[in-house]
Amino acid sequence: MRAISIGMNVADIDTPALCLDIEVVEANIKRMAYYFRDSPVRLRPHSKKHKSPTLGHMQLEAGAIGITCAKLGEAEVMVAAGIKDVLIANQIVGPGKIARLVNLAAHSEVMVAVDDAANVANLNAAAEAKGIRLRTLIEVDIGMQRCGASPGQPVLHLAREILASPGLRFEGLMGYEGHAIFTEDIDERRTKTEESLKLLTDSAELLRQEDIPVGIVSGGGTGTYFITGAYPGITELQVGSYISMDSQYRQLPGVDFDNGLTVLVTVISTRDDDHAITDAGMKALTHDFGLPVVIDPPGWQLTDLAEEHGFLKRIDGPRLRPGDKVTIVPNHGCTTINLHDHYHVIRRGILEAVWPIAGRGKTY
Repeated sequence: MRAISIGMNVADIDTPALCLDIEVVEANIKRMAYYFRDSPVRLRPHSKKHKSPTLGHMQLEAGAIGITCAKLGEAEVMVAAGIKDVLIANQIVGPGKIARLVNLAAHSEVMVAVDDAANVANLNAAAEAKGIRLRTLIEVDIGMQRCGASPGQPVLHLAREILASPGLRFEGLMGYEGHAIFTEDIDERRTKTEESLKLLTDSAELLRQEDIPVGIVSGGGTGTYFITGAYPGITELQVGSYISMDSQYRQLPGVDFDNGLTVLVTVISTRDDDHAITDAGMKALTHDFGLPVVIDPPGWQLTDLAEEHGFLKRIDGPRLRPGDKVTIVPNHGCTTINLHDHYHVIRRGILEAVWPIAGRGKTY
């Protein structure tokens, strides 16, 4: 167990350390909430980014109506922490997981995504046996080619299956325009996003024409929040990364939130003035979307990650010595956070708190 003292300077924290600039996080939460303050669209932030009930409660206090989770295990963590209105934006399949889901639904307002009639039948049987009505959303494939029913008639058919299931309650539709989110050109991103959202909202309108009420039409991500949030017919946004950002999102035009998530590392060796080795490799930083970015000291670049080592190259920065601290912004916060047990919560350079990442590793 590393020695940690609340009130210590950030430079004295043992490394590698996942750090959260809480003032930046607070500002990001307020900025997103303020953006939608006069909008009919409600926020249901995605917790797969932060995996923290504490941060989830902060989002709820700022006006969010609930929380989105990627996995059942994450939802269990959130409900145990008092967050009752949770959307699991994924399919829950298999007897063991379905049993856990209906048990969770017995004391929460959990919703689950479906895209398959056989899964609907299994969920209904378990919910009836438990004596509950399980809230369900149909996931619509609007371009990701991942999960989801095809738009149009397949959605209508599945909605009728749900309506004929006494153990289920049909709430609406969800989709994710993730294939458009990292399009750099804003106009192109807008076009791709709106083409996808039309598939979702047209499916909702088809159901309404058949006298099937559609209360929720959910979508969105940090890279498209200002597009999806303005699209007619969308009722909820599942934005996630905005809360602390990462380097891949921060470079996108139109995404005006600041980096609040960093990994503090230590130089453990230098070969010459232009190369340094740190104590943080792939077990502390992920590189699935590219290499993380060095922000302090400026003038250094991360060139590679081994299992336990990071490789730095000097561009025009100061010389580094063993023992020097380096601050790095993850390229993909969701996966990097999942490597760590705790957030080191920093306010103005001082350690204010240590928060467990309670949803870490909840992949089941």
